[in-house]
Amino acid sequence: MASDTYLLGTDLRELERLRLQHELWLPEARRAWCRAGLKPGERVLDLGAGPGFVARELAVEVGPEGRVLGLELSAAYVAAARGAASGLNQLEIRQHDLCQDPLPQEPFDLVWCRWVLMFLGELDPLLDRLAAQLRPGARLIVHEYIHWSSFGLHPGADGVASFGRAAHASFLAAGGDPDVNRRLPGLLAQRGLRIDELRPLTVVGRLGDGVARWLERFVTTYGPELIRQGLWSDGEARRAQAEMAAARQDPGAFWLGPTLMETRATR
Repeated sequence: MASDTYLLGTDLRELERLRLQHELWLPEARRAWCRAGLKPGERVLDLGAGPGFVARELAVEVGPEGRVLGLELSAAYVAAARGAASGLNQLEIRQHDLCQDPLPQEPFDLVWCRWVLMFLGELDPLLDRLAAQLRPGARLIVHEYIHWSSFGLHPGADGVASFGRAAHASFLAAGGDPDVNRRLPGLLAQRGLRIDELRPLTVVGRLGDGVARWLERFVTTYGPELIRQGLWSDGEARRAQAEMAAARQDPGAFWLGPTLMETRATR
C-alpha cells in the first residue's frame, strides 16, 4: 500500500457497503471473540480498522477498563472511525501503514484482523513484527478468504459469474492474494504461534435477505471500477443486473458468498 487509496475505494457508496457488511458479519465476529475468550478489561489491537465499525464493538466488549487501538491507513476512514469513537475513552484510532510502520510498543491481549491481509502484497514484514510484538499468551483472530471463487449467484447466473472472475483477477493484479488464508496458518506456525482452530465461514442468501443485499451491493459498487480497468464489460454488467433482479423474485435462486476461514492462534 503506497498510499491511502484502496482498491475498493473509500467513497460514501463503499462506506455504506461496509456498514451493511459489518451488520451482516457482526454476529460471526462476536462468536469468534467469545471462542477466543475476550473479556472486559483486556487490550485489543484492531489491524485495518476501516471506518471503525468493529473497533467500536470491541471497545464495548472490553468496557471502560479495557483498551482498543485501531490502526487504519485511509485518512478518510480514520476520520470516520474517530467520529464513531465518540464517548468511548477506551477506543483510539491511529493512521498507520501496516506495510511500513512499526507496530505500537504496548502489550495486547488480543489482535483482530479481517479482510486486510488479502490486500497486502507482502505478508512477511507485518507477520514478523506481529510475532515479535505479541507477548506470550496473546491471541490472534484472523478472518480472511480461503476460497474466494465460491462467490456466485445460482443457478446459472453467467453475468454475476463473470463479475466474480473479474474481481478475483483485479485482486491478483493489484498484488493481493484473495485466498491468503490458505497460507496464513503455516506462516504463523513458522513464527512460533500455536494454531488453536481453523474454522470455515460461509454465507448463503436468498430473496433479498441480508446476504443477498451485501453481495448485490458489492457487484453494483465495484462493477464500474472493473469496467474501468477493462476486466469487465458494460454488457456483462447489464446481464448481471438482470440476473440479480430476477433472483429477487425467484424462491429457488440463492447467493453463495466467498468462503472465509477463521484462523485463531496464540503466541
